[in-house]
Amino acid sequence: MYAFANGVGASSYAVAKAGVEQLGRALRVELAQHGASASVAYFGFIDTDMVHRTIDADPLADRMLATYPKALHKRLSPEAAGTAIATGIERRAARIVLPRRWAPLSMLRGVLNPLVDERLRRDPEVQVLLREVERRAADLT
Repeated sequence: MYAFANGVGASSYAVAKAGVEQLGRALRVELAQHGASASVAYFGFIDTDMVHRTIDADPLADRMLATYPKALHKRLSPEAAGTAIATGIERRAARIVLPRRWAPLSMLRGVLNPLVDERLRRDPEVQVLLREVERRAADLT
């Protein structure tokens, strides 16, 4: 989801995901002459140890997620993600989006993202959280 959703509070991670999306898009074109393709998976949060160690263990992450619509909080099981990838590859799907509720956000990102960005920019709670993230990062150095 961070390939197309605002990665506020996790910008490095979001940049990496957007880069993977661009790599997949480029490979799809470059490999077409060889009869090959590339799929990109767009998942919400997957219920993994990484999520437990980062998001669940971080009270600031919890508060940041509270600024997102509740419908986007549901986590995927690793099995559901694996099945979606296998099915997507079998179908030679360019995009594998799960949960499906993310698909409209992906397709409408050119319209929705500027609106969401502005809402986040003006949201006082988001700004408070970002100051806390910066303060915490300064304390670690």
